[in-house]
Amino acid sequence: MGCPDAVRAGLLALPGVARVEYDAARDLFTLDYDDSRLDLRLIFTQIHRAGRSMGREYEPEIVAESP
Repeated sequence: MGCPDAVRAGLLALPGVARVEYDAARDLFTLDYDDSRLDLRLIFTQIHRAGRSMGREYEPEIVAESP
């Protein structure tokens, strides 16, 4: 299992996360989640934890996509 797979699996384990995708070309995760069930801080914590477990430090941020 690679680092993106570990992060994806960790995020999918959180309550309220419906979908997680990884764009390797942009090194960007995109996820759909229910913000009434899940706090953004917990998502960021899970990203840090999963990355560290695979030897990588992720710096999560919110990226606004243009429609």
